[in-house]
Amino acid sequence: MKTVAAILVALVITVAPNAGAQSMSGVSIGGSRDQLATLGSRPIAAEAMGPHSLEKYKLSGGNDLSATYHRASGKIVYLETDWGGEAAGAFSDFEGFKYGKTTLNQIRTKLGSNGLAFKDRPPVTPTTDGGLLLFNSYEVKGTETIATFVTSVSAAAVKSAKEKGTSPEIGDIATLEAVILGETDYLETIWGADKITSPGYAPIEWPGTGSSTRAISTSSDFKKPNAADFPVARIYRGKTAKPDFTGENAHFRDFRTRIQQGMAEGPKFAGEYSVIQFGCGTGCSAVILANNRTGQPYSFPRGGEDNMYLTLRYRLDSRLMVAQWGSYDSGKCYMEYFDFANGAWSELGKREIGPLDSCYNDIEQNGP
Repeated sequence: MKTVAAILVALVITVAPNAGAQSMSGVSIGGSRDQLATLGSRPIAAEAMGPHSLEKYKLSGGNDLSATYHRASGKIVYLETDWGGEAAGAFSDFEGFKYGKTTLNQIRTKLGSNGLAFKDRPPVTPTTDGGLLLFNSYEVKGTETIATFVTSVSAAAVKSAKEKGTSPEIGDIATLEAVILGETDYLETIWGADKITSPGYAPIEWPGTGSSTRAISTSSDFKKPNAADFPVARIYRGKTAKPDFTGENAHFRDFRTRIQQGMAEGPKFAGEYSVIQFGCGTGCSAVILANNRTGQPYSFPRGGEDNMYLTLRYRLDSRLMVAQWGSYDSGKCYMEYFDFANGAWSELGKREIGPLDSCYNDIEQNGP
């Protein structure tokens, strides 16, 4: 998808109030452009737009991050992450939403409404190849920031529907393609001030801020889950199946060599799964599970640049997965606990270990 900000013209100077700490890849709306240096790479594109400048970066997971800032103040007013199509970059900065998988209807259900639309920006836009892009925006509660979730329908899906003469529910086939954060004043300058809200609309919480975010336990009496409390029904001893890259598993094909090599070692987790972890840059890694009995691959909910120095602890006879990772946003190291049952991950709890450099320790040293 072309960066939305890159095609906008006729910008007027605007300096919005501090929007808080809504961020993507460690870069915050309302923060200084100096944060862009933490991305660890040079911009792959840059463009001046009136009093603002746009810089575009390639992230290690294959996604693109675009940032627009006011040149005089250095203040970041717009951020956009576009999915590059790789499984390593599928996890978005909005917890629980995955690029290429989370549907528009799932977004609507999670956020409680269809959001709001700017009158001067079409809510549905055709792409050059015949597909569709859909824009659903939501004010972030207690801030001057608006989050926009961009979903897409492929040209093939549109063509198939036309040929069949059907009208599929677009919310079921449109999947997350990009996430945008922007200061309200800036967006009203480029998209217009008039907005239309959908029935039941209400501002949303951005993960990591607001009262709805689940508290992280730091108390000494935090009860850590025990592997023995999450037993498996059996341990698979049969022949390892070939990995399945058909249908909705097709996006795992980019990692077929790593998956095949990992599965060759046999199951190591939850009775019948291989755990394949591989690097995506300095301190960055991604994780894929693969079922040795069925060949089914699965994503893991942590990894990439939002979960640096990721280390795992797991056992063959248990469904419990312990993950240790660090956050550049908070400067902290965390320990998180998951149950993997019936092909789905459930978060059991999360606790703060200490400052970010605590994640340099082995997971055993920090007391799993």
